[in-house]
Amino acid sequence: MTTAIWILFFLLILGVVIFVHELGHFLAARRAGVFVEEFALGMGPKLFSFNGKTEQIKVEKPEDAPAGNEGEDVEYVYVEEHATVYSLRMFPIGGFCKMRGQDDDMPADDRALNNKSIPARMLVMAGGSLMNFLLAFVLFFVLTLLTGYQVTEVRDLVEGRPAQQAGLQVGDRITHINGARVSLYENFLLQMEFSGGEPVEVRFVRDGAVHHVTITPLEVAPGMFRLGFMPDIRFGLLEEPREGFGRVGLWGTTVTSAEMMVFNIRIPFTMLARWVSNQRMPAEARLAGPIDLGNQFVTIAQETSEHGLIETFLFVLLFAAVISAAIGLFNLLPIPAMDGARLVFLAIEGIRRKPVSPEREGMVHLVGFGLLIALAIFIAYRDIVRLLPS
Repeated sequence: MTTAIWILFFLLILGVVIFVHELGHFLAARRAGVFVEEFALGMGPKLFSFNGKTEQIKVEKPEDAPAGNEGEDVEYVYVEEHATVYSLRMFPIGGFCKMRGQDDDMPADDRALNNKSIPARMLVMAGGSLMNFLLAFVLFFVLTLLTGYQVTEVRDLVEGRPAQQAGLQVGDRITHINGARVSLYENFLLQMEFSGGEPVEVRFVRDGAVHHVTITPLEVAPGMFRLGFMPDIRFGLLEEPREGFGRVGLWGTTVTSAEMMVFNIRIPFTMLARWVSNQRMPAEARLAGPIDLGNQFVTIAQETSEHGLIETFLFVLLFAAVISAAIGLFNLLPIPAMDGARLVFLAIEGIRRKPVSPEREGMVHLVGFGLLIALAIFIAYRDIVRLLPS
């Protein structure tokens, strides 16, 4: 396929992941009894729309409402009929969920977000990220079920390599590298990259007993370090297992998928912590924006497509899972204008027993949004520079 088609695929995947995020907000809002004014698929000009089921919503009593007779207590309940608008927008990138009372104070509206309890509003704000994490888990589950996974248990030792020289034996299960838990084999490989060839402390379990040993990894390729053992493998449904190896099971697939999701959520924090503390970073680690990410996707997708449709499909699944986990994480960060910042304001409201003034919160989000735009421009500039000939 041409580069243009792969770019469209990238935008489509990104759009689906963002749409799922907004769907999480929508479902959480409906669960909390919040009226959704519009739920849109895509962005930009509206192509067509239709109204959902009509709902009755209590609104404030008009100022010109007639008063009752003297001494008579008259209660007026005013009801308006509204229906959620479901729309399709021109550009198939993401979507949005416009909720009643999200940005406006509607004190007499029982379906407005601002009148719901703090836990209910927190659920609505976190609903998008929770849906992203669920999508990531499902995609990792399908991927693991089809392709299998490796475990950090020694299946075989390479003669004369560091693992054998240090006394590791077949059946040993490696649990930690330099104190970092590595039950997931991908995390083990990452810790090897972090080592840079320096000695690492390996914690492993043998016959139920915990052992420690220090091993110096061997550089088998530029920037690639290994201990010299073959991990145990669980073959997926797309391959026939070799003699002596097992096939994936439902429980192992579920646990591995959850660990893959957590692993991808933790990676940005791990990289940031290592960068701040000036520790060794993987050779290819860098801050990537949508342009750089799209370029990487197109490059890898074109290479993968040469190996067949199944390999390409598996790569797309992996990419979508990683992006979904990343977007879910990013939106939970306490950055102004993001869901995480709104959760912080709700937590402050719960502690203070009163909300932060809308003007002050709005100003924080406005300034934060401006900084996000500036950061996005800076990252886009760096992405473009990387694409230019040196």
